[in-house]
Formats: sequence, C-alpha cells, structure tokens
Amino acid sequence: MEQLSEFVVNHWMLVTAFCAVAGLLLANVMTGVGGVSPLEAVNLINRDNAQVIDIRTAEDFARGHVAGAVNVPFKELAGAGEKVQRFKDRPVLVCCQSGSTASAAARQLRGLGVSDARVLAGGVNAWRGANLPLTSD
Repeated sequence: MEQLSEFVVNHWMLVTAFCAVAGLLLANVMTGVGGVSPLEAVNLINRDNAQVIDIRTAEDFARGHVAGAVNVPFKELAGAGEKVQRFKDRPVLVCCQSGSTASAAARQLRGLGVSDARVLAGGVNAWRGANLPLTSD
C-alpha cells in the first residue's frame, strides 16, 4: 500500500489524467444508449416494426440508406419534434455513418418523447459490412 501512495505522489499528473478518463468513460457508459448490431436491427425492424432514423446529411442519405429509413439530419434533429412524434410508441433505430454521432442523437430523441431510441452500432458502415442491402430510392 505504501508503494501505491508513493506512486500517486510521484506521478500525480498521470493519476489525475487516468481518473479524468475513467470518469468520462463511466459517465459515457451510464448515460449512453446501448447499440444494437445490424442483425439485431433487422430483427427489430421485422418483428417489432422499428423505425430507422438516419441522421446523416441528405447527400449521404441519397447515396444509400436502410430501406424505410427516414432522414433527419443531426443538425435539424432538435427542431424535428413533430416529425419524430409519430414514432414515439415504437422502437427507433438511429444510424449515422459510423455510429459515433448516433448516441447523442438517440439522447435527443428521448428528450423529444421517443421512449425506445437505440443506436445502430457501427452505423451504416457496419450495416454495409454485414452485407445487408442499402437502397437509394
């Protein structure tokens, strides 16, 4: 135990940085929205009538998206209350390009009244990687 206290005193900057990173990681886990794999997403869409909301730009959405997805760009999500209210009573899958922005969008959707907002883990990249089809209708 004496060695631990000596280490903390001698490397206080390293210990402080570790504590900060650990705290941020814990906060992210506690407030984060769980992601679902592309295959779990297919099951949610087929069995539970989940709605996919794609938060990429309209240009990216036009290049290819999950069939039946609704495009609500992330920058417009805060003002899209009426547009997303129709999905508040069913599961919603939020997807972006890689899955990094979707967690914040899912939290925003929960704030807009969507009770079951989930993230497509890995986003459209993971969907494409699982050899699932994209459409550009």
